[in-house]
Amino acid sequence: MRIVETNPWSVTVTSFLFLGALGMCALGSVLTASVILDILLPGAWPTPSETLFLGTVIVTLEVFLGTGLACLCSLMYNYTAQFSGGVEVALTDDLSEPTPVAQALRLMRRLHVRAWQRLYTRLPVDFSHTKRLGLQLPPGQPEGKAQRKGPDETDGAPPVIT
Repeated sequence: MRIVETNPWSVTVTSFLFLGALGMCALGSVLTASVILDILLPGAWPTPSETLFLGTVIVTLEVFLGTGLACLCSLMYNYTAQFSGGVEVALTDDLSEPTPVAQALRLMRRLHVRAWQRLYTRLPVDFSHTKRLGLQLPPGQPEGKAQRKGPDETDGAPPVIT
């Protein structure tokens, strides 16, 4: 798939909405921090109303300048895509070779299982509370202590106490 053109109006509207939402989040966090600082250290910081006014001015500038920059970048992309042919994106269903992320996750899982087995294989577990609670011990277990087993590599289940 080749992206040879963007719609500048769609880019402008999307960036305006995104930057507006980001600005609202910033105003909320700045106002919260200002109120907390005013409670903790009265008079050391500007009042929350002054902070809100200054934050509103900065967020308004950020929204309008960011929207204009996004529109300008869209127009520049359209102009340069005429000469370069745009951006080509390859989509495929071929999953024969695992991606590097999948290989890393598989390796992390193996390391997690090995660490789990080495750390928790020989830790004693106290079963003295089972009799008091009316629970039944696994067959062949002594009343006091048991050994904990880690998850095996195939099922990834949580540790089983046997």
